Amino acid sequence: MDRSKFIQSSTRLRVLEKELLKSENFIRISEGDSLEDALRSLSDTVYNKYINKISSPTEYEYILKEELTRFYDELYDISPSKIPILLVTLKYFYHNLKVLIKEDIGKKDLKDLYMNIGDFDLKEYRDALIKGSKKNKYFELIAKVEEIYEEKKDPQLIDIYLDNAYFKELLELAKESEVDLFIKYAKNLIDFTNIRTLLRAKKQKKDSEFLRNVIIIGGNVREETYMDLLNRDISSDTDAFKKLDIYKYIKEALDSFKEKGNLSNFEKEMDNYFIDLIKDVKYITYGPEIIFANALAKEMEIKNLRIILVSKLNGLDSEFIREKLRDSYV
Repeated sequence: MDRSKFIQSSTRLRVLEKELLKSENFIRISEGDSLEDALRSLSDTVYNKYINKISSPTEYEYILKEELTRFYDELYDISPSKIPILLVTLKYFYHNLKVLIKEDIGKKDLKDLYMNIGDFDLKEYRDALIKGSKKNKYFELIAKVEEIYEEKKDPQLIDIYLDNAYFKELLELAKESEVDLFIKYAKNLIDFTNIRTLLRAKKQKKDSEFLRNVIIIGGNVREETYMDLLNRDISSDTDAFKKLDIYKYIKEALDSFKEKGNLSNFEKEMDNYFIDLIKDVKYITYGPEIIFANALAKEMEIKNLRIILVSKLNGLDSEFIREKLRDSYV
């Protein structure tokens, strides 16, 4: 990518980064006695304008969804290329495809589940389903997934097929950018996903046919390695994972899985890895990495706020919340 095209957007984002919440903000918010107190702690942030629009504190998801949508609208407006943003938001596009197909198959309105981020035109896709349009690759993909579902009547196949398509496109975007950070992100996300899938498959006693269908191609570990590990003990001593960039982040989870059969803290360590991955971007003067880092930082901010708000809603204490919080970019 032509880095010089990102000079203006990088300068503007360095200013907007000041609006991102810091670790101390999350600690302060988590120390409130109630959900109402937590929301009150956000009154001096960008979230305040949405807080004033809800009728009950339990409607906090509206706040998070509206701010995320506003953020990406602004980021798309700022960035000279969609790729650094799509690497983070493509998951929402494929989420919408899943909802669309399940809506069509079940013949019910699931409009509240859609994410209004990026270029997903809901009316266009709904109309295309009715008319059987195949004018782009996504319409063809929808038709293929529905055909597979009709053959086996297994809703899980919808997720499996679209997840594979998502990761394939994600890796293609990263390679198209020719940015090392983006390629590393895509490949390591595939590794995290595959390792989590392998552990879950072992716990659920799934067979090799199932695993072969759900393993994502394109990461740093060969497909056959996962197949071999399905029927073997796995721990932090497993050689297949020791040379991976993500090894120190999955080490504890592998041992925990061997000892307790659970995936405690796997998601948290995965999120912390990606925050660590972008921390050096703060020292880059300009480039597509700054767009990407801000998108990933906002995602983590929303995730931390959701952890806090859900915990407050369920009466969980501050110490528990702090243990679940992810690292922050700023």
